[in-house]
Amino acid sequence: MMNEVKPQFQDELKAFESRKGELLDIAGGKFAVFKGAEFLGVFDTPAAAFDAGVSKYGNVSFLVKRVLKEEQIEHAPAIFWGISQACP
Repeated sequence: MMNEVKPQFQDELKAFESRKGELLDIAGGKFAVFKGAEFLGVFDTPAAAFDAGVSKYGNVSFLVKRVLKEEQIEHAPAIFWGISQACP
């Protein structure tokens, strides 16, 4: 029997989506922290959210996600990352 690999942050994203309407009403534009289904809180900056997550959960994976009505796609050209001359 094969062990199924669960996609990372699946539980956290599900919990975020279930509370998204409430979060938009009280904390639109801020950063929410989730570990599994547990909601830690919202914070003004990603750094503050990360620090709170590390303080609560330690050096483990947890989700920091900005509370937005619609996802924003970030574009970063290769020159920004310094990989314009990268070889395969």
